[in-house]
Amino acid sequence: MKYFLLVIALAAAVLAALMYVPMENGQPLIQPDSLRQGVSESTGLFSAGQQDELPAMYRWRDSSGNWQFGQVPPPGVVAEPMEQKEIRTLSSEAIRQGTSVDSQ
Repeated sequence: MKYFLLVIALAAAVLAALMYVPMENGQPLIQPDSLRQGVSESTGLFSAGQQDELPAMYRWRDSSGNWQFGQVPPPGVVAEPMEQKEIRTLSSEAIRQGTSVDSQ
C-alpha cells in the first residue's frame, strides 16, 4: 500500500512539474487551460453551464420563527424562492489599478 501511495505522489509531482516548470520557450509543457479542457471533454467536469448556473435557493420560517435557507425546503412549509444575483469578481490586476466592480 505504501508503494501505491508513493507512486501516486510521484505522478502528482511529475504532473505539477510539467504544468509549472518553464521549458526552453518560457512556457510550461502542459498548459492548465488545455488540461482543464481535456478533463472537461472526457469527463464532463468544468462545463461552462455548471459553473455559470447557481442552484435555486429557498427561504422559509421554521417552527421557532427563524429563517432557514436551502436548496430543498422541507415538506409542508411555505418556501419563497430567493432572487439570484449576478456574481461579479475583480482580478488582482484590476484591484491594483483601482478598478471598481461598477466600472466593469
